[in-house]
Amino acid sequence: MPEPIKILVIDDEEDILIETKEILEKKGFSVFAALDSDKALEVFQKERPRILLIDIHMPRSRLDGIEVLEEIRKLDKTSYCIMVTRVDDQEKIDAAKKLQANRYVLKPFNYHELLNLIAEAVKAIS
Repeated sequence: MPEPIKILVIDDEEDILIETKEILEKKGFSVFAALDSDKALEVFQKERPRILLIDIHMPRSRLDGIEVLEEIRKLDKTSYCIMVTRVDDQEKIDAAKKLQANRYVLKPFNYHELLNLIAEAVKAIS
């Protein structure tokens, strides 16, 4: 039986983080969660997840989601990244694309949509 795919969810909204983690774990993924940029980078270095779900706007964190992705890309250019935000900000979208973010989704997302994006990510990394 193959190892479950590792996913790292980074979001400073704890309720979203917990709910997303639970939903993805029910689908058989190995899910790691981080409420801030420092924890996210620590978990990434230790676990090397294949799929990333990164909130862009994290005001209580040292780095925002774009900066987290920038740090991750210095270590790994192959992980599949879905950027998440409440604001449709073209400048942020462009910055994420330059760092090879694969997808961009607006909050609040419905979890059916999220699972479709995760399925797309699984196909892309397989």
